[in-house]
Amino acid sequence: MNCCKYHSGLLKSKLLIERKTRVSDGMGGFTETWATEGVVWAQWKALNGAERYHAMRLGSEPRAKAVIRFRGDSYGAPYYSGRDRVLHKGRYWNIESVIDPDDRQEWLELNLVEGQPS
Repeated sequence: MNCCKYHSGLLKSKLLIERKTRVSDGMGGFTETWATEGVVWAQWKALNGAERYHAMRLGSEPRAKAVIRFRGDSYGAPYYSGRDRVLHKGRYWNIESVIDPDDRQEWLELNLVEGQPS
């Protein structure tokens, strides 16, 4: 097992992680908005994009991977998930998956695809 795959010297990109939350509209209802969950340092790596047909048009899906320090909930599960999004250099990225690569709760790999989540 590679114990030193990641280290703090690789964390050179600043990311803003947001989560969709419900906010009272003051009239008994609510609206959904994005709230900041954290500002973290990450190792950023652009990956090969993919092309796919959507609504009879060919579109591209840029992909990336961000490695951040582990942050877990009270049960030890990763705090971030696919319901969150990442803002990096003015571009929004959907989180497709969150992986603890060595199951040691030290690092999280965020697999990302560019675009606004619904």
